[in-house]
Amino acid sequence: MKHLLYIFCLASTWSLFAQQNDTKKADSIQLHQIRVELETIFKKDQTFRRIYQEAEKKLGRDSFEMEYFWEVVEAQDKVLEKRVCAIIDTHGWLGISQVGRLANTTLWAVLQHGSVASKEKYAPLLKASVLQKESRAIHYARLIDRMLINSNKAQLYGTQYEYDDKGKASFFPIETPELLNKRRKELGLNSMEEFAASLKIEWTQTSKQ
Repeated sequence: MKHLLYIFCLASTWSLFAQQNDTKKADSIQLHQIRVELETIFKKDQTFRRIYQEAEKKLGRDSFEMEYFWEVVEAQDKVLEKRVCAIIDTHGWLGISQVGRLANTTLWAVLQHGSVASKEKYAPLLKASVLQKESRAIHYARLIDRMLINSNKAQLYGTQYEYDDKGKASFFPIETPELLNKRRKELGLNSMEEFAASLKIEWTQTSKQ
């Protein structure tokens, strides 16, 4: 439960808005330039991930070629993460009304594929943006869950799942699953039952955790 308390403390509303207000406000011209850049970054972030399944079928999941494929992706991820972090450090977590939905999504998408350290650092800013209805709650949930999974801890919102060798999907372990729907509701998400059904993944509170 220690890491659970840590996450909620990390997301303290007072500290979130303080951090957001310390950043430099961009004018309309800068925001347009940043928007265009972020939308380009999104394309770079997603391109390889959109074709990896086809590449696996052609080259083999455990092939040398696929190993190199993911080395290239990881190298690019680091470059994109560095740039996105620089933008956030300078201008804060740019909301949908400032740069549009896609550019706003880019901030989350790149950090989702980035380091645990970056997720920990910027999660409070994303939470503040969500509270202002300038970012999507599901992005915050996924960022927190990915951060916990990357740290070998149980997720909080049940957004992360994996496939076994037979192609069957199952959710990563969930912290206090009996409180899962309460946490999801507080964030404005639908129930876990509805979410699991939309993915066609079996889940109950008694599922293996």
